[in-house]
Amino acid sequence: MMNSNFSRDASANPQEATRQLYKNWREGLAIPLLLGILIFGAVALVPAVISSQSIILDTIFIASYVLTAIVTVIRFSYTVRMSVFLLSVYVLGMGELITHGILGDSLFFFLALIIFSTILLSPRAGIAMIVMDITTFILFGFLILNEHILLLNPNAPPAKIEDWISAGAAIIMFGVVIIIGFQRLENQFLEAQIQIDSSLNALKDERNNLESKVSERTLQLRRVNQIGRTITSILDPDELISRAAHLIESEFECYYTAFFLLDATGQWAELKDATGDAGRVLRDNKYRLDLGGKSAVAAAIRTKQARIALDTGAEPVRFDNPLLPYTRSQIAIPLTVGERVLGALEMHSTKENAFSQQDVDTYQNMANEIAIALENSHLFREAQQSLSEMRATQRQYLQGAWSSLTSDQNLEYSLGDNDLANNKEINVALALRDQVIGQISLESSSAWTHEQKNLIEAIATQATLALENARLVEESQSIATRERLANELISKIWASTNMDNILQTTARELGRTLEAAEVIIELSMDDKNE
Repeated sequence: MMNSNFSRDASANPQEATRQLYKNWREGLAIPLLLGILIFGAVALVPAVISSQSIILDTIFIASYVLTAIVTVIRFSYTVRMSVFLLSVYVLGMGELITHGILGDSLFFFLALIIFSTILLSPRAGIAMIVMDITTFILFGFLILNEHILLLNPNAPPAKIEDWISAGAAIIMFGVVIIIGFQRLENQFLEAQIQIDSSLNALKDERNNLESKVSERTLQLRRVNQIGRTITSILDPDELISRAAHLIESEFECYYTAFFLLDATGQWAELKDATGDAGRVLRDNKYRLDLGGKSAVAAAIRTKQARIALDTGAEPVRFDNPLLPYTRSQIAIPLTVGERVLGALEMHSTKENAFSQQDVDTYQNMANEIAIALENSHLFREAQQSLSEMRATQRQYLQGAWSSLTSDQNLEYSLGDNDLANNKEINVALALRDQVIGQISLESSSAWTHEQKNLIEAIATQATLALENARLVEESQSIATRERLANELISKIWASTNMDNILQTTARELGRTLEAAEVIIELSMDDKNE
């Protein structure tokens, strides 16, 4: 509500609005400024009072600090608070003046008094502070130079009348510059407010135009999101392209939509799917485009940028397909995934100026979503193929391992009597990763229930896993045993110190380990050993 009121005041009276804005800023600065003075003033006041030798000066400083604390805590008007703050600055300047004279730091405080009064009150207050500073310099300069007042610091350097005159001139010079600068700043604020007012009027006119454009863009984004949500759930590349083509045709009112994908050579863009009778004819003829040609699709793929052709005579080669005689607008958009181009999306419309440069980003985002979904579908298909190959390899491995195991030993166990007549038999395969390694056969005089079948199948699954784990354990133990024996044999051979011992140890250990009847090791360089 305050912002709307301020806008109305600004349009009615920009000068008054600027002053009100400046006033609000100054009043908002009051409390943080006073709190900062209390915090940092306490840090400076304590050591100053401890090291000071003047009770009067200490009393003045403490009284100024207490007065500042009172106006900070109690809610006085802005003018009263700032007056107390300026009085504190003046007291600090007076303290420096009667302590160190005009050659001390008092000039800094008197100049700060002019700056703060101009900023926090008005330029007129700054002028009043200049007059007060000059009056103070004249009065105390006269008293100090004529030794009516002695400086509290006996070691302070004596000042001449020229020093007082120089200080007064500096105060006047810097004070005038500061006041004029802030007056110019206020005028700049006023001019800025007038410009803002005129800009607001211009923005009101633009807003009406933007609302219609935003509405159109929102509708486009809704269509793009709808297409994206639909195609991301499709994992078959051919179905994805077909579905995307028909969605684009219906959502964007295109009478022809086509998808081109690069072939393996990267020299041709092959038509994968297209809508309408023209699309059917082109698909049947296995239509493709040379990437070195002048078509919009080829140019979009080469440059990785969308190409727009309108019925304005700007591109004489834009509509050269006799199967599409009603085309008045055409756009070709590259299908990109990162820096890689998969192909292009081509859209035709019977409307003039149906595609604009402002809409290119929207169409490009849609094409990128389709390209990413297409790439994901290809990756999913490759992953499924790899998974199938891995499963086939695994089945071959399991078949070979269990065939070798069952050929070496009889792995069969039976329990019970199978001579009963009219038995009900049930057979459950022991299948491990789609590879059958055995079978459980059960016979009973009564029919098997559905719950019993489920129980048998569950037990068969667990038994199969346990058998496979046992086989893997035995295989691992066998490998570990062979490696241990080999390491022991190698250690004994390396422990031998001459060739006779090495040959004897090798023959003896091989014969013992492999239970060989005879072991012969012969070292010879004859041709028969080659």
